[in-house]
Amino acid sequence: MPTYRFPAEAGLALDGGAPTAAAITDRLAELGLARQEVMITRHDDAATLEGQVPDDATRERVLLVVGNLQGIARVDDRLTVARGTGLLDTLGAFARLPAGSASTEAASTTVHRASPEAGDTGFGPGGSILHLVQPGETLEAIAARHYHDTAAAGWVLESNAAVLTDASALRPGMVLRLPPR
Repeated sequence: MPTYRFPAEAGLALDGGAPTAAAITDRLAELGLARQEVMITRHDDAATLEGQVPDDATRERVLLVVGNLQGIARVDDRLTVARGTGLLDTLGAFARLPAGSASTEAASTTVHRASPEAGDTGFGPGGSILHLVQPGETLEAIAARHYHDTAAAGWVLESNAAVLTDASALRPGMVLRLPPR
């Protein structure tokens, strides 16, 4: 079970102070992510996510929506991803294998151990880079750093629509998802 750390003072403030499990569930519903079978529990500055989501991208979105709430400093990710069993799903799984992996089982174990490290980047459960926004950074600067293309700022904004409504909403301490292009 990976644990992700977030700056508790950064991110979106929900009405009523520290977010309750019900308030977090409501926020996920507002963003269209409540259709997932996600259960949330809260303890101090931590939130635990349990249940099943359809894919790794949804898992990362749910993780970041919760972690980017003021008052949440830690997210314990116990979510599982529904995996298909068809031939195309199996072949597609090989495309997600980390270098040197011999099987999807080994890759799954490797990916599940990934978590943000100290510093300003880490990796999400789906393999996206998780970027901690620094003071003075812009979407263009983040895009240039990670995609070597300032025009990719639109891609960064689109990939983070669940936590970032527009470029002016970017704040230091937020954690952004930067999926492969």
